[in-house]
Amino acid sequence: MYYEIYPQAGQWRWRLKGGNHETLASGESYTTKASCEHVIALLKSTTVATPVKEV
Repeated sequence: MYYEIYPQAGQWRWRLKGGNHETLASGESYTTKASCEHVIALLKSTTVATPVKEV
């Protein structure tokens, strides 16, 4: 898996792609590339201990 960041309409977006290059997840748009990279860093810092909540 890998993260991909890309510009779109003056904003920055991210998506997580699987080994088969299919999109598994994506996020909202960010005004700066740094903000987009920050969110990816936050996501990468999660662990298997991060809970999943059903709502």
